[in-house]
Amino acid sequence: MSPQPAVKPVVPLMDVLLRIREDMRGRASGPYLYIGMPDVGRVRCFIGGYGECLRAFDVEEGPDDLFGQWMFSVKKALPGQGWDNGYLEEFHGDHHRAVLKYLDFVAEFRALPPEALTSIEWNGGGEHPSVRVPSLVPVHPPKPTLDMLLGVRQEIGDRQGRLFLFIGPIEVKRMAGFIDGYRLCLSLAGARDEEYPRFERWLQEAKGVPAGQDWTLPFLKSCEGDAERAIRRLLECAVEFRSLHPSPR
Repeated sequence: MSPQPAVKPVVPLMDVLLRIREDMRGRASGPYLYIGMPDVGRVRCFIGGYGECLRAFDVEEGPDDLFGQWMFSVKKALPGQGWDNGYLEEFHGDHHRAVLKYLDFVAEFRALPPEALTSIEWNGGGEHPSVRVPSLVPVHPPKPTLDMLLGVRQEIGDRQGRLFLFIGPIEVKRMAGFIDGYRLCLSLAGARDEEYPRFERWLQEAKGVPAGQDWTLPFLKSCEGDAERAIRRLLECAVEFRSLHPSPR
């Protein structure tokens, strides 16, 4: 079944990240709000999955669209290997400190005055984001998580390595983070994507995923440690499940 239509505006990604930051700074240890135990790769893909959902909703985030450009051109804080790997290297493998550094930049960006936002160079085309009025009411109905996964499968085809387009380094935990971010965006917008929990139960009943576990480690083990094969197995399972349980339109 398709998720129920969103009944309220979406929550901006920056707001979610600031909630995570507040939680991480308020607790001595994890698990933390939305992300569980901090892992830079999973968090980066959580952000990517949330953003994928926002694009599907076709909302206007306004000045928040400048964050990446501000990080790159003003703060010069985006290492060539990505903030996740770069910050993790800087903090000698400490995921907590690496994630917090990124989130501190989010907080700094959100505190910028309007004139600072206006001064950020923009090459993305169209009106400068600093003067765009955010419009957080979804233009399009919510896309179920299974539809998103089927779209990923179609996009990557049979070409090895193409998963990099969605999650960067191909690791099961990063794909899990991508899915988590997407589903959180749906949930905070009031869309009840009930199909995905049924898919997870089916994975336990039909594909041998132990109760209480997600697909990541069992699939990785069955694929002899090959993360790309494990993720592709998940995507093929999504195809099989949808063929057995068509989603009404």
